Amino acid sequence: MISGISIEPFRGDLEGLERMAHTSWRDEYGISSFPNFYKPVFLKYIFGRVDDKNLLMAAYKGDEIVSFFANLPHRFHFQGEIYRGALTCILVTRREQFRQGIAEAMIRQTLDYNKKVHYDFALLTLESGHRSTKLVKKLEIAGGPLSFVKKQHVLGRILDLEKANVSEGLKWYERAAIKLMGAHLPPKPRAGIQLREYRPEDIEDCLALLNQYQNSVRLARVWDKDELAWELFYPDVAQTLVYEKEGKVKGLINFIYYDHLGKTTERWAWFNHVAFPGLSPPERYAFIQSYLSYVRGAGCIGTLEWTKKYYPVGVLYRSRFFPYPRSVSLWAWNFNPEVKIENIPDVYEVQI
Repeated sequence: MISGISIEPFRGDLEGLERMAHTSWRDEYGISSFPNFYKPVFLKYIFGRVDDKNLLMAAYKGDEIVSFFANLPHRFHFQGEIYRGALTCILVTRREQFRQGIAEAMIRQTLDYNKKVHYDFALLTLESGHRSTKLVKKLEIAGGPLSFVKKQHVLGRILDLEKANVSEGLKWYERAAIKLMGAHLPPKPRAGIQLREYRPEDIEDCLALLNQYQNSVRLARVWDKDELAWELFYPDVAQTLVYEKEGKVKGLINFIYYDHLGKTTERWAWFNHVAFPGLSPPERYAFIQSYLSYVRGAGCIGTLEWTKKYYPVGVLYRSRFFPYPRSVSLWAWNFNPEVKIENIPDVYEVQI
């Protein structure tokens, strides 16, 4: 207990978590746009594969949730070996509970548990200036085993400039730059490359495509079939499009639908997993154009990708994606003294 606050495994009150998170984010961002990571259907998607509830920690004041912190168990390939890791994400605390040591206590308790169950490391993303970043850096100064992995920038593509302008409150020069780059123009589907929606019978081909990154990327997520099947399709959250040729899936793009909460609520699509290793540059361009047409038709006003550098992104610039003035830094809590995740330029892992 801390000042009448109990820290315990998350009780599953998804709606209460969303309300608390929105209040906290509004306090920090004001009317600026932010993605709704706490939508209950999205939380069900990311938590549904977590069997160990000690990886989902919350702080409660009576029946009210006031802070939350998640570890999502993942496996990774690094230097020829498979390691047990975690993605640490969506830390949030109510404003009224700031500076009481609650979030710090939850992080310390979770890190101790990660060591107890023999996780090798945990990855987390931090954005400069945010309270969570300052808190984690404080823990590093106090002796936490934290190391910098890489910086990731945003690449954006606008699909409905009018709605994006209203929701995001774009400056006149931002609108002018988008128009100058043609980053708002409708996509141009090309003949010969048409993507279709993922079907369960595609799982073996998709598994082979994504697990190939173990051979080309220095730090790469590792999948088993059941885990990937959950990832590739979840109603109203995760969607996958595939390119089929000669009866085999030769390329895939998996993405997440996020509601961005600004002056209006608008849907965006974030890249999650991409693989098209055997496609030529013109085929890759047609692949991305087909994807853009699909998400535009699904009501998305824009789409985002992060520069994780696990596949060639030149095709995105050719498709009128543009560097967005935002970045996050990927860090690692290292628990296994024989493994140090540090300064890795190419990483295959999701961004939450």
